[in-house]
Amino acid sequence: MERYDSRLGLKYHKPICPYICSTMNDFQEERDFLANHVFPQLNELCNSRGTYFKAVDLRWSAVKSMKPFPDNLFRQYSCLHSQHLKLCLDYVNNCFPFFICLLGQTYGEFLSEYTPFLFSKATDLASLSGEEQNLYVAAKNGYPWVLETPNCSLIEFEIIQAAFRRESQFQYFYFRTGTTLLRSFEEVEEEEEEEEEEEEERLASVPLVDEEEKLKIGKLKAKIISKGLPVRFYKELHELGELVLKDWLVVIEKLYPCCVITENTDYKHSFERLYHDEFIQKCKQVFVISKEANRTFDVLEKFALKDVELDPNSSALTSSLDSVLRINSFPTYKSILLLTGERGCGKSTLIANWVNSFRSKYPNILMIPYFVGSTSESSDIMSVIHYFITELQHKNHGAHLEMDFLSEDLNVLVFSLLVEVFIASISLKPCILVLDGIEELIGLYGISGQKVKDFSWLPNSLPPHCKFILSTVSSSLSFKSLCTRSDVRTIDLSSMGDEDTKLSIFKQHLSMPNQDFFWQDNQIWRKKPNLSPLKLTILARELSECRIYRNEFQCIREYLEVASIQELWELILKRWIEDYSWTSNEKKTNSSTVATEGLHGWLSDALCLLCVAHCGLAEDELLHLLELLGYRHHYRVTTVHWAAFRNATKYWIQEKPNGLLYFQHQSLRHAVEHQLLGVITPVRESNPYTFLNPTNQKKKYFHQILMRFFQRQTGFWRVYQELPWHLKMSSCWSGLCSFLTSPSITDFISKIKSPSLWTRLHFIHYWNILSEAGYDASAAYMLSVEKIKADECHKMKRRCTLSVLECRLLQINDTDKCRLILFIGSFLKHMGKTNEAEELFLSAEDMLMQSPSTRGMLLQAQNAVGELYLEIGMIQKGFKYFQKAWSNLLFYSLCDLKASQFLMKQKVKVLNNLAKSASEEFLKENHILDYAMEVSKIMSSNPCDQATMKYTEGVLMLAVGNTNLAKMKFQECLYIRKRLFGEKNMLVGEIMEFLADMLFFLQRDPEKSQKKQATEYYKQVIKIKENADTLASSSLVKKQLSISLSDTLCKLAGQLLANDFNHHAMTEAVGYLYRSLDLRATYLGSSHPSIQGILHLLREIERMRGKKFWPQGKNQQFHEGSKHGFSMWEHLYQINYHSAQNSTTVSSAMCTNIGKLQKPKTMELTPPTPGTQKCASGKGKKNLRRMQCISTDTKALQKSQNNEEIKDTPKRDASKKKKDYSFNIFNADKRNSVVRLSRQKILSARSESEEGQITIYRNSTPLSSSNPWESISELISEKWLFHSPCYSLFPQKPIFHRKSQIETKLLKISNDTNKE
Repeated sequence: MERYDSRLGLKYHKPICPYICSTMNDFQEERDFLANHVFPQLNELCNSRGTYFKAVDLRWSAVKSMKPFPDNLFRQYSCLHSQHLKLCLDYVNNCFPFFICLLGQTYGEFLSEYTPFLFSKATDLASLSGEEQNLYVAAKNGYPWVLETPNCSLIEFEIIQAAFRRESQFQYFYFRTGTTLLRSFEEVEEEEEEEEEEEEERLASVPLVDEEEKLKIGKLKAKIISKGLPVRFYKELHELGELVLKDWLVVIEKLYPCCVITENTDYKHSFERLYHDEFIQKCKQVFVISKEANRTFDVLEKFALKDVELDPNSSALTSSLDSVLRINSFPTYKSILLLTGERGCGKSTLIANWVNSFRSKYPNILMIPYFVGSTSESSDIMSVIHYFITELQHKNHGAHLEMDFLSEDLNVLVFSLLVEVFIASISLKPCILVLDGIEELIGLYGISGQKVKDFSWLPNSLPPHCKFILSTVSSSLSFKSLCTRSDVRTIDLSSMGDEDTKLSIFKQHLSMPNQDFFWQDNQIWRKKPNLSPLKLTILARELSECRIYRNEFQCIREYLEVASIQELWELILKRWIEDYSWTSNEKKTNSSTVATEGLHGWLSDALCLLCVAHCGLAEDELLHLLELLGYRHHYRVTTVHWAAFRNATKYWIQEKPNGLLYFQHQSLRHAVEHQLLGVITPVRESNPYTFLNPTNQKKKYFHQILMRFFQRQTGFWRVYQELPWHLKMSSCWSGLCSFLTSPSITDFISKIKSPSLWTRLHFIHYWNILSEAGYDASAAYMLSVEKIKADECHKMKRRCTLSVLECRLLQINDTDKCRLILFIGSFLKHMGKTNEAEELFLSAEDMLMQSPSTRGMLLQAQNAVGELYLEIGMIQKGFKYFQKAWSNLLFYSLCDLKASQFLMKQKVKVLNNLAKSASEEFLKENHILDYAMEVSKIMSSNPCDQATMKYTEGVLMLAVGNTNLAKMKFQECLYIRKRLFGEKNMLVGEIMEFLADMLFFLQRDPEKSQKKQATEYYKQVIKIKENADTLASSSLVKKQLSISLSDTLCKLAGQLLANDFNHHAMTEAVGYLYRSLDLRATYLGSSHPSIQGILHLLREIERMRGKKFWPQGKNQQFHEGSKHGFSMWEHLYQINYHSAQNSTTVSSAMCTNIGKLQKPKTMELTPPTPGTQKCASGKGKKNLRRMQCISTDTKALQKSQNNEEIKDTPKRDASKKKKDYSFNIFNADKRNSVVRLSRQKILSARSESEEGQITIYRNSTPLSSSNPWESISELISEKWLFHSPCYSLFPQKPIFHRKSQIETKLLKISNDTNKE
C-alpha cells in the first residue's frame, strides 16, 4: 500500500478508555473474553492512529480474594474498602464520555430499604457497615447526591453518574438474556400493582433480599431502555464480542478517522505532535486567568508579531506590570525572548495557554511549540531540533514532503549538520518557535549536556522573521549563557499574583466541597504569603486525597513548614508510601536496593521503575514488573490498589496518548531520583559507566529488572524502545550486540518504511557505544548473515507466546533474506565497513538475479552497489551496475512509476547516477535526457526528488552543449537544496562546485561579481569537504574526499591567479596549492604523476617571485582589456584529477573519472624539458607574436637544435628572436569534439640569461596552426573532462577568441626583465 501522510492533521482527542461496569462476580467470563480477544484489536487500531484503547476494569474480587491479610496490609485494605464507591465514581468521571455496562440477572450489594440509615449520626467510621462507609466517604468527597438514593447498589450508582447525570454518545449497554424477559418501565409498574396483593405470600416462600434484587435489576434495565440509551442483547460470548467490536470501531472511526493506514511505518513525529497538543489542552484546563497573566500575554504577543521596543517609563508598563515583569533594556531588533522565573512559578502553564490563545487569534501565523519534558524522550536536543525542522518543512512544502524528509540523508545524524538544516528551515518563512523548559535539555548523541544547555550551538544571529521564545529557571546555565547574547530580551516573572489569584489557583485544584473553608483559615496561610503556583497546586491536590487517610489540617501545617519544592515532595512521597504501599517479605530480605530508610515498598519501586524507564511504562507493565520484584500472592498489587494510588496522583503521573505513564512535572522526577533512587546525576544524563559509583547501584538494579522484563515481551516497538537502552545502562555489551544483530530484530527494523530520526539515532548510538567497548559491528553482522543464509536464525519454541527475541522468521524466502542482507549492508556502509558492505550488496544482487519477480528489490541492490563504487572512486564498476538498473527500469512504464513511489525514487536515483558515471555515447544512445524530462513531468512535488532531477537534467543538458539551460537547472537545484539542508551539506557542496566551474570556465566575459561568486563557491565547497572528511568513517571514503578536496584547492588557486593577478592573490593561491600537494602526497603517494605538475608550478611561481618578476599587487599597470588568461592554468590542466565521488561526497559530474579519459599507462608525468623559445630585448617595444605550435614528432629534434641556438646565436639574433617570442604548446588530440588527454609533456621557455623560465603543460597532438586560440579554447575544455566522462561540453564554435591576460602579463614581465 502506498504511503500517504494521513496523520499530519490529527488533533488531540482523549484516549478511548471506557469504564467497565458490571456486578462483581457474575461477569468474570465476559470481562476475561473481552480483555483477551476484543480490546487488543481495538487498541491495535488506536495505536495506528496516534492514541490507545484501554478498558478500565476495577476488579474488586481480586482484592477480596487476598484475605487473610498480613498485618502490614490491613490498614491499606480498610482505607481502600471504605472508598470503594468514591473510587469507582472517580473513575467513571475520569473515563467519561466512554462507558460499557454489562447487565444480567443480579443487582449487587445494596442497603436494604428495611435497614436503618443512621450513619450520619455516627462518630466512628469503623462502627458503620461497609456499604455505609462507602456512602459516607463518597458523600464527603464530592458526591453528596448518593445520599438521595442510599439504597442503590454500586452498579446503579455508576450508571447514574455516567448516563443519567451526564450525557454522552459513547455509552453502550449489553444485556445478557436469560429466562427473565425484559420489560419496559410501565410494565414493571403494572406488575408491581398486581403483585401487591400477593406480597405476603411471596415473602414467605422466597428470601426477601433475592426478590428485592430482582425487582431492582428489572427497574434499572427498564430505566435504561426508557431513556433511549443504546442497548444490545447477547446470549453467548462470541456474540458479545462481535457487538462490542462493532460498536467501538464506530467510535474509533468517528474520533480518529483514517484515510490510509500503512503498516511498518514509523509515525513517531505525528504522535509527538499529539503529545504537545495534549500538554497544551491539559494546561488549559487548570489555567487561572489573572491581570498579570494577561499583561504577560500582551508582551509575548507584541514580541511575536513585531519587535517593538518598550520604554520602561511608558504608560504601557504600569506599576502593576512592573511588579510582574522585569524587562531588560534591549535594542530594536531582538529575535529571542527568554521568559525566566523560579521553579514552580507557572511558566509552562502560562506559555501553553498563551500558545493556545495566540493560535486562536492568529491562525495564519506559523507557531510551533515544544514542551521539554512533556514526554520521557522529548529532552534530547537532536529530537527537539528535528521536530522543529520537520514542522517547518511540512508547513513550507505541504503534504508532498515525506513524513521525515531527512530519512535518506544520514548526514543529519551529525549534530552540526542537523543545526544547519534547522537554520535553513527557520529561514523559509516567518515563524514563531516556542521552547519551554530548556534547562531540562540533554545531549546524549554527539553533543555534551553542557553545550546543549549553554546554547553555544545556536548561531549568533537568527533570521529577522524568526522569533524564538524560550523559558527556563533563573538559576540555570541556559539563562546565564543566553543573557550574554545581544539579540535576547529577558522577562522575569517575579510576582506570584495577588491573594485572589492564589485562591483561584487553589480552588482550581481542590476537588472537594467547602473549598473556601480551608483558605479562610488565616492562621494556616498567613505564615506563607509567597506560595508559588506549583506549591499551591501540590497542596490543593494533596488536601483532596490525604483526608481519606489522615487529618488534612495536620498534613497541611506540616507541608507549609518546608521551604523548597524538593522538601515538599519528599514529605509527600513519604505520605504516599505510608498510605498506599507495603513491602513483601522477599523485598525485606533484599535491603541492598533500599535507598532511604523508611521509603520502601511497592510504590517506591514503581516510581523508581518509571523514573529509570527510557520512554515510560504502561500500567500493566508496571504491575507485571512488581510481580517480578516479589509482590505476589498476599502481597500482590491488584488493579484496585494501583487505581487508588493513580487516582490520588493522576495530576502528577499522567498518560501520554500512547498509554505510557510519565511524570507531569520535572520537580517530582527530581525528587524521586534524589529521595528514592539516591542518585546525584539525573537518570537521563547518566552514562553506562556510572554504575561503578556505589550511589548508583539501585539504579543499575532497576535497569536490570527492566532488561529481564523486556527480554520476554512480544511487542517490537516497546522492546526496541526499552530493551537496548537498559542493556546499555547495565553495561551488558554482549546482550546488546546480540539484540542488535538478532535476525528477528533486523527483520523488524528492515521492514520500517520510513524510520524516524529517533529510531535511526538510537540504532547508530548503540553501535557507537559497542564500538567503544571493543565490539566489531561487521564481524557480528556477517555472522548473522551466515545464519540468515543457512536458515539457522531461529530459536526453539519454548512457550505458546514468543518474545520478540524468540520470534521465528516463519517461511523466510530468498526475497526476505535479500531484504535483510541489503539492510545490513547499508548499515555497515554507514559505519565505514566498505568491504563488508560491498560483499553483502553483491551477494544480495546475485540472489535477486535468480528471481525475476523481485525486480524492484534488484533495482535497489544494483543502485546500492553502484553508489558504493562511486563513493570510493571506482566509477567504471559503478556504471556497470547503474546500467543494469537502467535496463531493469525499462520494464516499467510511466504509469507504473506514477503508481509506485518506490519505483519513482529508484528511477530518480538511477538517472542521477547515470549522469555522473555514464559516457556521452551511452547517454545519447539511450536518450537519457528525454527520459529525465519525462520523469520530471510525472514525479511528485517532493522537493528532495525535484532537486535531484534538476541536477540530473543540468548535467545532461550540459552534455549536449546547452549551457544556459544547464546553469538554470543547477541554480534551481541549489536553491531547493539550500532551503532543505542549509549551507554545509554535501548535496549543497556538490552543486556549488558545478556552478563555480561553470562561472569560471564557460563565461565568455565574466563580470567581477561572477568571478567573486565562483571564488566564494569554491571556498564554501572546501569547507564542506573538510567537514565531511572529519565525519567520514571509511578510510576509502576519506581518501576520495581528500583527493577531491585537493582538486578543489587547485581550482580555487587557478581562479585566484586568473582573476586577480596580484601579490595577495598569488600568496593565497600558493597556500592552496601546497595544501593540495600535501593531500595528494598523503593519499596518492609522492610518486604520483600529478604531484610533479603541482611541484613544477610552485617552483615557477617561487622563481618568478624570487627574481622580483612579481608586480607586488600592482595589477593596474597592465592592460585592462585583457581579462582572461591561461598560461598559469597550463600547469593546472595537466594535473591528474584522480578523484571520483558520488552525490554524497561532493563530486560533481565534472570532477570524476580520469580513468575514463586516459589509460593508467598515460598518466605518468615526464620531467621538465628545456624549451625552444628564445627571447631578447625589443628595443623598448613590448610585442607579442602569435603562438607557434610544434608536433610531438619534431620535439626531440627541436630540443637539440634549440639548445645549440641558445648557445651560439649572437645577441642581435637574440633580439630578433625576442620579437618572435612565443609559447610552445604541445598538441591536443581532438576526436569527435572530445578533447582526450595523452602523455603529458613539458616544454620550458627560457630567456637568453635563462631567467624567468615559464613552463607550460600541453598534450602531444598539434594544435591548429590557423587558429591557435580555438585550439586553446578546446584544450581548456579538458577541465570539464575531469568532471564528467568522455563527452563534449562545447559547441563546435570556439568560445574564447582572445589571448590570455596572465600570458600577456608574464610576457611583459619577461620582456622588461630581459630589457634591463
